[in-house]
Amino acid sequence: MSYNPSEIEAKWQNKWDEEQAFEPDDALTRQKKYILSMFPFPSGRLHMGHVRNYAIGDAFARYYRKQDFNVLHPIGWDAFGMPAENAAIKHGRHPKDWTYSNIDYMRKELNTLGLSFSKTREFATCDELYTKWEQEFIIKMFEEKLLYRESTTVNWCEDCHTVLANEQVEEGCCWRCDNPVELKEMPGYYLDIIKYADDLLGDLKQLEGKWPNQVLTMQDNWIGKSQGLEFDFELSTASKEKLGGHFDKYTVFTTRPDTIYGVTYSALAAEHPITKYLLDNDLLDAEVSEKITTITNMTEIERAKEGKEGYDLGITVIHPLTGEEIPV
Repeated sequence: MSYNPSEIEAKWQNKWDEEQAFEPDDALTRQKKYILSMFPFPSGRLHMGHVRNYAIGDAFARYYRKQDFNVLHPIGWDAFGMPAENAAIKHGRHPKDWTYSNIDYMRKELNTLGLSFSKTREFATCDELYTKWEQEFIIKMFEEKLLYRESTTVNWCEDCHTVLANEQVEEGCCWRCDNPVELKEMPGYYLDIIKYADDLLGDLKQLEGKWPNQVLTMQDNWIGKSQGLEFDFELSTASKEKLGGHFDKYTVFTTRPDTIYGVTYSALAAEHPITKYLLDNDLLDAEVSEKITTITNMTEIERAKEGKEGYDLGITVIHPLTGEEIPV
């Protein structure tokens, strides 16, 4: 008997669905295993990257079921955000209609692969029930003072109208559309992750010997816990006047307080409010203005590749220990 995929696969997949063969039960005495592959973005079609990703997760799920684990292996759809809206606009359709029609199509494609997902737990991140609880979490985090709003420089793709992580910027271009990425200052909401630094770093130690060292180092650097102190540089009287009375001082952080006495100058980032004020009000030399403009249009990766350069901003601050004026 030859193998006819359209007949044999359909037969057994229907049987699995009827018996809910891949749904975990409520037995509390069995060992549990939760296996979650990254949700797909419902772009409309599966590709071989999807097949690889979900075949690997499915192999793990089937293996642990054979070991008598109570396995939860769900599937969902990463369906919320500007990419979905932009795609809908491009195709002249409402984002909701576009997204859910893509989900229906891709679900059929996934089903033909015979993957052992728990279908009763499927959801999309744009479902109202899901976003309701997302909003609840946001409110709770605000109440616990775990969220704050701040303007910061982000990687911006004008074509996708969305912010990109550093990992999504490939040689200065958007990973999705290949258009150039620009640095743009935008307000946003941020999680005060530093409050969890000790817990996160402690949990990382449990992965030593199990995860690659370079991955652990990346996570450690991302958490970015630093111990040190903050102190103020007060602007000189002449500098305060030059800045129109808008600034009196600025605060800096150091992990080496023992080196403060030897400070001979202070450096500000190109995006610092004082730097921006000087630039916007034409209070800098043409060469300095041009350099600052160039820097602000560079990505963090591009900046890291460049050597360090400094330019006199024409203002001074008071050394907190010696009382002397030092350049900025």
